[in-house]
Formats: sequence, C-alpha cells, structure tokens
Amino acid sequence: MSASSTTTQPPSLRQGPGNVVLRVLASMKLSVWLLLLLALQTWLGTFAQSWKSIEDVQRDFFESWFVIGELPISFWGTPLWPDEHNQPFRLRIPMPGAYPVMGLLLVNLLVGGIWRMRWQMRNVGILITHFGIVFLLAAGFVKLSFGYSGFLGVFETPADGNLAPGRVYETTRYVSGYDDELVLLVDRGDSIEERVIPEHHLWGARNNGVVTIRDEALPFTLQVSRWIDHSMIVPKGPMVQTLMPVIDGVLLEAQQWPPGVQPQSSSEYSGCYVKMLPSEGKSEAAILRCRRLEPFDRARYPWTFAVKGQRYGLELRRVTRDLPFSIRVDKFVKRDHPGTLSPMDFRSFVTARTGEATQEAQIFMNNPLRRDGFVLYQSNWGPQPMGGPPWYSIFEVKHDPSDIWPMLACFVIFAGLATHFVMKLRRFLASSTRTSLQA
Repeated sequence: MSASSTTTQPPSLRQGPGNVVLRVLASMKLSVWLLLLLALQTWLGTFAQSWKSIEDVQRDFFESWFVIGELPISFWGTPLWPDEHNQPFRLRIPMPGAYPVMGLLLVNLLVGGIWRMRWQMRNVGILITHFGIVFLLAAGFVKLSFGYSGFLGVFETPADGNLAPGRVYETTRYVSGYDDELVLLVDRGDSIEERVIPEHHLWGARNNGVVTIRDEALPFTLQVSRWIDHSMIVPKGPMVQTLMPVIDGVLLEAQQWPPGVQPQSSSEYSGCYVKMLPSEGKSEAAILRCRRLEPFDRARYPWTFAVKGQRYGLELRRVTRDLPFSIRVDKFVKRDHPGTLSPMDFRSFVTARTGEATQEAQIFMNNPLRRDGFVLYQSNWGPQPMGGPPWYSIFEVKHDPSDIWPMLACFVIFAGLATHFVMKLRRFLASSTRTSLQA
C-alpha cells in the first residue's frame, strides 16, 4: 500500500466564486495598485493647484468618485505643444476619485490583513498594525462625513469699554470656508424668518441650467440661473461685449486666473442670477453674489422685494453655524521680527462663555482652545499689513467627532510594529543561541 498526503487549504484559498472575489480583494497586488493610485492623485492634485483653487482641488480629487487629472507636458522646463499663453499641453488622465480608492483600500486591509491572515501568536503584531491602519482610515471617513469647519472673526474688546457700533466683540456665529447657501428672508415684523437652500441644490444652474424653487406656502416662484463658482460683479461699459444679462448697469463675470498665477479663491465668491415670478404681478430679477461674512459687522444687505404686502429678501452667503458658547477677545498681542512687519508671534487672550460659566484661555500657534467638541485655532489677524488698532482675530473652528482618533491610531500602529519587531528579535536571538550551542 502506498500512503498519500493531502494538504488542507485555509478557507480563504479554497475554490469557489465567492472565494475568488475574496482572493482578489485580499491580494497584495491590489494594495500596491491602490497606493499607486493615491500617489498619482496627490501628484496630479499638486499640479492642478497651478490653475485651480485649493478648495476646487480638494473637491475634485479627494471628495469625488471620479476625476480627470491633467498633467502638463514639458521637457526641461520648455512647454511642449504650448497654447497661446505659452502653457504646456495637458494630458488628460481619467481615474477613480479618492472615495472608491480609499474604500477599496479599507476592504483590502480588512480582508487581506485580518480575515486571510492566520490568527497565530506570531502574527499578533501585524494584526494590531492592520487594525491601527483601519482605525486611521475610519477616522478620515468620520471626519469627512460628519465633521465641518469654518472661520470666526471678532474684534478685540477696547480697554476703555467704548464699543464701536456695528462691530462684533463677542459672538457664537461662524461661517464656512467655502460652502454657500441661498437664504430666503421673511420679514415678520419683530423677527426675521430664514429658509435655507443648500448650495448643492443650486448646482444645476451652472452653465445654461435653471433651478426652479417652489413652495406652496409662498406666493411666488424663484428661478436661479447662471451659477458661477468664482465670480465678480462688474459694470457694463460701452466697450464690454458679453452674453451675460445686464441688470442695473452691472453683470456677473466669471473669474479666470492668468497663466502662472496661483488661484485665490478667498477673493472670488460664487454668484448667480435670480428671477422672482409672483403668482400675480410683474416679475423681478437681480444678481446675487456671496458676501464675505467673518462676521465683522452685524449689517445685512439682501435683495429685497414685496409680494402681496409681505416683504421678503434673498441672500447668498457662506453657510452659517453657531457655537454652543460665545467667544470674546479680551486682548490681542502681536510681536514682529526685529526691524520688520513680519509677525514672530500673535495670540489672542479670549473668554469663552456658556451662560454664567466662563473659561479664559490663550489661543496661539499649536495651542488651540478645545471646548464642547469644538477646536478653535488662531488662523489670522487684522487689519493687515500695517496692523491696528482696532485689532481683530480670525479663528478657524473645527468640529470633528474623530478629533483624537488619528493620534490613537498612530499609538496602535506603533504598538503593533513594536510588538512584531520584539517578537521577531526574540525568535532570531533564540535561533542564534541554539545554533551556537549545537556548534
């Protein structure tokens, strides 16, 4: 009789349609391709900042399902196939966005690093490391899905107590850095009622599209058209040739950055044309452009109209939110480098207040204020370039449910790598000792 031996495959390597898919999802080749795609996205996104704003690059490359990257072609600094502005030809590369790539990478880590790997003591360090990487990816997903940020601007409180009318010295309100909203204001006499329409509902008005807004409770219909992400309102001169509608002698113009000029989206804001169509009477039209609110003053300048004796207003603004506490700048301090106007250090002495409970703190570089799930960083100051008084501070406000998750994930990854290294070192030393004893 002859003996035969059989080898039992682990579940992940057995044949079957389902296991074939699992082998593909768990393969190291897939990991390499996904990491190369992320590197290519980062590389092309860096190039794109030459003709796109940082916010546009972030949205197009890293907050999307699909993107067409553009690679300028040149040889030793000489543009190849240049256009009329002597800019190089851009090779268009279609590729998946960061959403599917990061999602597949998460699945690859879960299937390949945890399910497919043998659960043995010798692999405990690798398993811990994979768990830390999954934790890090989960932190990014939670931040992207549930986190938001903005900017809060507030003036320094005068030491003599004389507050200038209209200036904001204490506030809870902050605004988004680049997300807009269309707000319908209804004058109720003793109060202003707000009805908010998010920006993504208006994207259909780009180019020649029209977005119609109806509400049975309102005696009119709104039509939004010619949405422009980066716009300016310019006068219609006699030599200006344009296809854009002209209202009250001005028009909305799309802003284009000259070749080689870094886009500055902080100075160009979205705009659109709006037409009000009442159920009875004459229609009205206006140009709306997002107004910079940080907020430095309490004044509001909406487009107003009246229908059937009721006053309404329309305002295009940055998304506005409120903190669960108020911020007051008691003192602002700026120190310059000797002989220059370049700041060496600037910080704000603030008071955070919730009802009667107050907290005093300093906010400066790498020393934010953390309170009630929000983080406030010292982002900027003004007036610039010569400075105040009156001084004001601009704080970046972040709300991130996974704020400390990346730090915890790094600790987990370090623990996993350290555990794996120590266990490998112990096995190596034990093997060397046995070899020397046998010799």
